[in-house]
Amino acid sequence: MDAERTTRELIETLGEDYERCYREILKSFDEGTIDADGNLHADYEFHARHLLRAVFAYIEGVTYSVKVSAAWKCLQDGVEITPQERYIAAEIQYSISDKGEVLERPAQIPLTRNIRFAFTLTEKAHRIPMQFDPSVEWWSCLREAINVRNRLMHPRMPEELDISPEELIKTIKAKNGFDKLLMHYIELDTA
Repeated sequence: MDAERTTRELIETLGEDYERCYREILKSFDEGTIDADGNLHADYEFHARHLLRAVFAYIEGVTYSVKVSAAWKCLQDGVEITPQERYIAAEIQYSISDKGEVLERPAQIPLTRNIRFAFTLTEKAHRIPMQFDPSVEWWSCLREAINVRNRLMHPRMPEELDISPEELIKTIKAKNGFDKLLMHYIELDTA
């Protein structure tokens, strides 16, 4: 394993994947036709499924990075952080085996809770007031897009692979809102 590879590379690659999928969606729309009623008919769903997967890979990768960075900043700056917060930031869970030995395994944290924790820990690390507002549009779009992702990742019927234009738009809004809030945190940190 290359020790020089970083989280930054991960985030950049996932961001580039998203951008590439987004360009392919636009290309498929450009290649579509418009009927007499003004409706667009385009072969976009293959690209939409990839875009949705790219959005969630990006959000999950960035969320992990934000948590670990915030925990590290707390430790470096003397901000009180509990052992439980450190373990959750690193997505580690502990249990005890039948032999009485402590076992470490990856924590399974629901994405919305994980994102909220990442924002909360970031606010704590930077000693800033709460910035996250769960009533904003992008958050409700994210919650709906998670349902679409879950449907796509565990399909049981062919129609579960379909992505409507509205679902696609909400997924893009979710990613853009997530990015906007992260940029706000970065601006607060550098101010």
